[in-house]
Amino acid sequence: MDAATPPVQEEPPARDWSLLPLDVLCSVFVMLGAVDVLTVMGAGFVCRSWLEAAKLPDVWRVVDMENHDALLGKDESVLCMMAKAAVDRSDGQLRVFAGMRFVSHELVKYIVERSPSLTTLRLVSCSDVFSKPLTRAMRESPLMELRSLELDNAYITVEELTDFLDNCPVLEVLRVWNCFVANDEEEHALRSKFARIKTMTLECDEEFRFRYGSDFEWDDYDFEHHVPDFEDERTDPGSL
Repeated sequence: MDAATPPVQEEPPARDWSLLPLDVLCSVFVMLGAVDVLTVMGAGFVCRSWLEAAKLPDVWRVVDMENHDALLGKDESVLCMMAKAAVDRSDGQLRVFAGMRFVSHELVKYIVERSPSLTTLRLVSCSDVFSKPLTRAMRESPLMELRSLELDNAYITVEELTDFLDNCPVLEVLRVWNCFVANDEEEHALRSKFARIKTMTLECDEEFRFRYGSDFEWDDYDFEHHVPDFEDERTDPGSL
């Protein structure tokens, strides 16, 4: 006897994501991340419920634009516009921001003025960020919630860092890598002034120290090819 022919199994119907409750969609968008949501919204392939979920500030509490495939090849001005759009949608609830290369002093100023709840700021290979206009903005809008500041290969002097830290009264973690070469006196003064910071790391590798010393010219610094390897220690968005 021939073996019985197995019944043909029908494929389950495709899920209509537009029918999901708003809070569930919001949770999905949070897991996707701000960059992916911005990319999807920009593509135009969205429904009304997606647009409504994308307006919720919870989706924009964490904006990680440091190293995302969807951002490769995009113009710096476009990336700045995307970052500003995310800041605006957060409605003052932005908690974590990370960016690499494209971040300007104007963008940091924009974030500072509109993000009173910012707790973590990470900048990698960003030049010309800590300007006098930013310092003035910091004095008017201190980062009263900022607890972690990480700078890798970012243009800053000891004086500019001091001005910035003066307006971060609850900062607990400071990590500065390959941003300047401080002599013993400068480092001691910085640590003494900000003894309230529980973890302060001021480091540069031997190549950086050898090449630039204490009086290097940042105009000659190649940000494109000096991005360090690091282990991501930012706060897990799910714990915010």
